[in-house]
Amino acid sequence: MSGTTVSHVSDIATQQTNTTGQMTSVLDIDPSSGTMLRLLNAIAKGQEVGFPIYGKFQDGAGDDLPTDTELILLVTRPTDDQPIPVSVKETNIQAWNNLTVADQQNEQNIDAVKIELKADLVNVRDIDQLQVAINSSTAIDWSNSELYFDRNAVEKLPLQG
Repeated sequence: MSGTTVSHVSDIATQQTNTTGQMTSVLDIDPSSGTMLRLLNAIAKGQEVGFPIYGKFQDGAGDDLPTDTELILLVTRPTDDQPIPVSVKETNIQAWNNLTVADQQNEQNIDAVKIELKADLVNVRDIDQLQVAINSSTAIDWSNSELYFDRNAVEKLPLQG
């Protein structure tokens, strides 16, 4: 199965500004009707398990968000009262701040920008929503920021049944 591209400018993605001081979604991803996205916790690049996220997280002045910004992946399903964590919470974004997006994708650096999923894979159906959430003292500005999932870690599949 070949991978699919998901980024901050994908048709299925909606950018948002975070509420400072609270864990809030900054990117909502809603799979196309009749499909699901499968996030893989391991790819054949780097040494560690994890889901690679490449990004630059900046504020309105073009400055990096604070290093102590927390990042997590959440999924909301129709039966959920609130989003459910599907990854381990990253407690700082130093690797994203210190490396360019191109450098993050290098074999030597990719493990630093992997976020560990809570399972070997996470399925996000067309009725579910995947959220990239952060907790930061500074608001993200998407005109200065970018985010990409490694295409080898995301499969787009037809929804069965």
